[in-house]
Amino acid sequence: MLCIIYTITKKNLNSVLRILLIYATFSCPFLLPQHVAAQDLLEQTYLLNVKTGSGRSQIAKALSRGGYQLADGTKVNFSDWYRPKFPDLNFLFLTEISPSFALTWGLSSGERGEKYLIDPGLWLGFIYRATLNEYSSLTFSGVTLIGGNFRERACVGNYGEIGGIQSVNCRLAASILPPAETLDFLINESGSREMRFSISYILKF
Repeated sequence: MLCIIYTITKKNLNSVLRILLIYATFSCPFLLPQHVAAQDLLEQTYLLNVKTGSGRSQIAKALSRGGYQLADGTKVNFSDWYRPKFPDLNFLFLTEISPSFALTWGLSSGERGEKYLIDPGLWLGFIYRATLNEYSSLTFSGVTLIGGNFRERACVGNYGEIGGIQSVNCRLAASILPPAETLDFLINESGSREMRFSISYILKF
């Protein structure tokens, strides 16, 4: 058996592709026979994957590297700010609708650190297999995350009599940039960056 898989992963997603994926996930089941009962769907639902961490968790991990020293000699380590209190947990299930079509769905618990927050999210996707002949088939699959946004929080800094109390990007508080300008470098990432789409061709011989 020969299996050829081509996978596309996009960091910055095209919103049109994401809408098409969600539309396909919701609309395909309505094109299937009406005799599928809720009890049947429950019996045909399986745990597909359980994973800790995500692409958004990796953002926090990257931000945790480094640090600086304050004017009074106090050392600041970024790892204290970007260490998760509990890692992002992802549960993915598969519900078989027909021999050729299945829904994939699940939950992302989100993640929280002192200076960042990952919102909970909902995984939504599908798997469709088209049999070309008795020896070959083509499988399309896609999944995206609804919600699950990554948001970096600002710090409050005391800049003395001249600057006063101001909001500042925690990582850039010791830089030469004015505090207000550092806020432009706070990271905000959509959970949709986790979208994946793949095409698999299987040839039996």
